[in-house]
This record gives sequence, C-alpha cells and structure tokens, in this order.
Amino acid sequence: MTLRLEGRNALITGASDDAGRAAAVRFAQEGANVFLTDRSLEAAQTVAAEVAQLGRRSAALALDVSAEDQVEKMVECAAAEMGGIDILMVADAVMHARYPGGQNPNYRLVDEPLVDWRRVMSYNLDAYFLTDRAVARAMIKAGRGGRIINYISVAALVAAPGGGDYSVSRAGAWMLTKVLALELAPHQIRVNAIAPGYLDSNMSREFYRSAPGRLEAVLRRIPLGRIGEMREIADAALFLASDESSYFTGQLLQPNGGLLIQ
Repeated sequence: MTLRLEGRNALITGASDDAGRAAAVRFAQEGANVFLTDRSLEAAQTVAAEVAQLGRRSAALALDVSAEDQVEKMVECAAAEMGGIDILMVADAVMHARYPGGQNPNYRLVDEPLVDWRRVMSYNLDAYFLTDRAVARAMIKAGRGGRIINYISVAALVAAPGGGDYSVSRAGAWMLTKVLALELAPHQIRVNAIAPGYLDSNMSREFYRSAPGRLEAVLRRIPLGRIGEMREIADAALFLASDESSYFTGQLLQPNGGLLIQ
C-alpha cells in the first residue's frame, strides 16, 4: 500500500510543542522525511530520533524563529539536508507574556507593557511570517508546489479577555494564511491552518490547573464532552499535507469538539 507522504520532505518548527511532535511522528508513519527545529536542540533531537526509529531521514536544528537570519539559514539547511521542502508546518509559539497558566481577566491589554506585547507577536506572528515566506520562496524556486500548514488556535476566532495578546497574534496568523493562499496559488502551493480548541497538551494542562474547577468548566462548554487528543491534531495536519486535501487552500480546520457551534 502506498503511504500518503511517501518520498516527501517536511519541515516542522516547534518540535517541543505537542502538536509539532505528534505531526512529525504521523508524517513519518506515512513516509515523510522530517527536519525538526526548536528553541531547544535537545527537544528537536528527541523528536528527530523518533522519526529515525520509523525508518525515515531526520535532522534537528536549534534556532530562534523570530530572528530573520536564523530562519533563512534554517530553510537553507533543511533544503540541503533533505533535497527540498514539500511540506511546512509552523508550530512554534508562546502562550502569554506573563501568565503561563492561561488567560487572566485581571491582565488587560490596556495595562500590557509594549515589551510583553512584542514578545508574543514576535513568536506567534512574526515567526510565522518569516518561516512561511522563506519556505515559500524555496518552494517557488524548486517549482514543484508545496503545502504550508500554520498551526494556530481557536483563539484566532474568539476574543479572550485576559488573553488579548495571544488572540490578536493568532488572528493575525490566520489572516496571513489566507493572504498567502491567494498569492501562492499560482505556484501550486497550498496554504491552510489548523485552529484547535481545548487539547490534552502541555500548554493547555497549565491552563486547566491554574484555577479550581477550570477543566470541569471547559468540559461543560464542549458538546462532545471531552478535550482533544494530539493524535487528532496530527491527523488533521496529515490531511492538509497529503493529496487528499488537493482542493483545499486558504482553509481553517477547527478540531474543537463542537466548541463554536453555539
């Protein structure tokens, strides 16, 4: 049986993020070689080792994805190491500037220092622009099309008091996705995004633990009555990376258990 990503080369940023790791493993299971990056070299190497155990080529690199020169070097290294880039998934982001446990209704945008705002935007928006741009240029030069997947959040669609910086950055990444989808369509480069709801992830677990009864309150809001699993996000990414989504571009997949139905 032919694997869905057989012979394809993927670049995934944010290897230490649950979504980045899950997608890397899922892509490798379907035949892709995977180049991993993260702010932590150890984290990227750990995931690269998992990919290698599946019989696929892998490599790891540490970098700051908000630094233009480092992003350009990353793309050069990935293309040289793998012989080109067919798939990009951008998953390197930060939650909030001062409250890793999640939104805090007492932390308002009108009170936020510019340095905190810029930190969130640098990783959650600037880094997406820099990475998408650099990889798109490489894909255009190669002339064989490609798939770009921006991993964002339901926060792109819902205003969250106390998490305004995160919501604005995610909404910006969603608009970036749509603009790039239009601009890159003539080159057969499809650009889509995934905006999950509540997940069983490291970042979300801090949020659930940050206040008594918070997880129970979250579950009451989700029609399916549970939080999402990372394998479900990886499967969504696989769909967008594969030929099964060949008529999808500028689209936002929303695996959220029905959170936004009402």
